[in-house]
Amino acid sequence: RRRFIPAALAVLALFALALGVARPQAERSVPRDKATVMLAIDVSGSMSAEDVSPTRLEAAQKAALQFADEMPRTFQVGLVAFSGSASVIVPPTTDREQLRNGIRQLVPDGDTAIGDALLTSLRAISDSQGGVAVPDSARILLLSDGTNRTGTSLEEALPQIQAAKVPVYTVALGTPDGTLFNGQPVPPSPETMRSVAESTGGQSFTAEDASSVNDVYRNLGRFIGTVREQHDVTDWFVAAAMALLVASAAAWWRWGVRLG
Repeated sequence: RRRFIPAALAVLALFALALGVARPQAERSVPRDKATVMLAIDVSGSMSAEDVSPTRLEAAQKAALQFADEMPRTFQVGLVAFSGSASVIVPPTTDREQLRNGIRQLVPDGDTAIGDALLTSLRAISDSQGGVAVPDSARILLLSDGTNRTGTSLEEALPQIQAAKVPVYTVALGTPDGTLFNGQPVPPSPETMRSVAESTGGQSFTAEDASSVNDVYRNLGRFIGTVREQHDVTDWFVAAAMALLVASAAAWWRWGVRLG
């Protein structure tokens, strides 16, 4: 039966070579060169709840600071704070110290205007990219513990985000049993966050403690810092074909000659 081995190896070599001629592609993650990322952080009164230690907002600030440190230095990162309205605290910048200072100054107060936060973030991105958000080069990271209670409705805001092709990654922060110091319940709304993410091509996450907030931001940093690209793997198949041809020749010399 060994007499068929050289022929089989030769056939496999021809098959690998034929695949190589077709110029096959493989997808891989490569580091992004540049991107603009807006952190939109909820600073409404419910963010003072202590179900996430020490408070929801302080846990979010700590994670955002770590996120800022881990982002590639070529990335522009900005900060929007929102409660009853939304405002740009730090426009997109590569100055990480300015960003860190902006994150540290956040304090909780007021209601929740998620729609305004999204549109304010989009405008900040557009302003930093020449007036129009460049598709696949911008992301919004939205961290909130509630539903949209005031300002622009999500029904009005989301179509504009979708038209700009800017994915929104959301983090629903807090536990279902979260309360304020006066006993008022403030459960998070992961359904709202999930709807925002899914409708814009992003992903949604939940975080019920400080550790999970850090984990979410760390994972988001890795994801945003890379892009999936098609990579030509023709060389792999050509190399495999050559190796199989050598093996076929060796097998023929080993067994083919003697059987002849």
